Amino acid sequence: EDGKVLAVPIDKKCSLYTHWQKPEDMNPLRLKTIAHFFEHYKDLEEGKWVKISGWEGPEAARKEITDGIANYQASQAG
Repeated sequence: EDGKVLAVPIDKKCSLYTHWQKPEDMNPLRLKTIAHFFEHYKDLEEGKWVKISGWEGPEAARKEITDGIANYQASQAG
């Protein structure tokens, strides 16, 4: 599994995305466009592919990030 995180800048940097707190806040066409990108950006790499199985909320994104940090730290410790 190769998780992806969809993120926007904090309001202090750019308030344009203030109302985007979870995937349901976005226009469905925008989500389809983002999914299409992720499903095809590895097309030229033989044997690689991406399947989008759905969108999760901010809690899942935080977990993906903290798990990634923990995995990196564990790999550096040994």
